[in-house]
Amino acid sequence: MIERMIRLGVTLMAVGLVAAVGLGLTYTVTKAKIEKYDRQVEAQACKSALPGIRSVSEIKEDKKLSAKVSKKYPDVQKVFTCDKGYILVVKTKGYGGPLTLAVGIDKSGIVKGIAVVASKETVGLGSKALEDSYLGRFKGKTVKEKLKVGEDVQAVTGATITSKAVTNQVKQALEAFDLVKQ
Repeated sequence: MIERMIRLGVTLMAVGLVAAVGLGLTYTVTKAKIEKYDRQVEAQACKSALPGIRSVSEIKEDKKLSAKVSKKYPDVQKVFTCDKGYILVVKTKGYGGPLTLAVGIDKSGIVKGIAVVASKETVGLGSKALEDSYLGRFKGKTVKEKLKVGEDVQAVTGATITSKAVTNQVKQALEAFDLVKQ
């Protein structure tokens, strides 16, 4: 009986070790590819967030501004600059998990566009608050506006939490823009 338990324990340990090594190798092999893909998705979202940008090479991350802004606004992950204005990448929690948006703001402080960088929102529900028909409601908004769901921004039915998350992200991006302009 004890011999059988030891044999099962050793077998289980060997299977666990092989699985762990396999997962570790898979992670090592795919890590660089996944990071490259994530950077490409972020760059395309940034390009989409600020109309008039023809190539992602026009956009540059300003690491000093990113550090300055993230101290006061921790959800603002990065600040990109270009001759058209600024793109702020804002990450917060939506209903389904992390939600990352790129908010394009021109040099006068007006939201020109919003693009989804990453989302885990429920398809058909929370994802409705990430469609152009909803995100477009923020175009033309400035830091002077309250941006409060239920008052000057209407939530998407069935996606109230995501709608609030998007609204707060845009509001934070506009407030962070004020800090950037100082």
